[in-house]
Amino acid sequence: MTPLASSPPEAGSAPALTVAGIAALLASGCCVAPLLLALAGISGTWIVQLRRIEPWSPWLMALSLAALAFAGWRLYRRPVAAANCGVDDLACRRVNGAARRWFWAVAVLALVPLAAPLVAPWFY
Repeated sequence: MTPLASSPPEAGSAPALTVAGIAALLASGCCVAPLLLALAGISGTWIVQLRRIEPWSPWLMALSLAALAFAGWRLYRRPVAAANCGVDDLACRRVNGAARRWFWAVAVLALVPLAAPLVAPWFY
């Protein structure tokens, strides 16, 4: 058996966090992207084309939340007892603190754009 401290961090959380971040950005692209572009001084009639992804927004929000939930489950689930671990058992790997910090950073960065379309009507 290999010691738990020397095993690499959980590999299943990084792809889920990437999917969550991308889906959150796409879900809020119809509402947040035009605002950010206008604040940056970029304008044009092509910005209206970003509204085409608005019908997909609820599905992308659901995908983002599901990916965040999966990544959180992979990072925070209870570890298996060391006696039941094999040499290359993924369930026995210890998650380091950096992976959990990345999870919370991506969660905040994903939830802010997801909440923006819900709160945007209050401002105009």
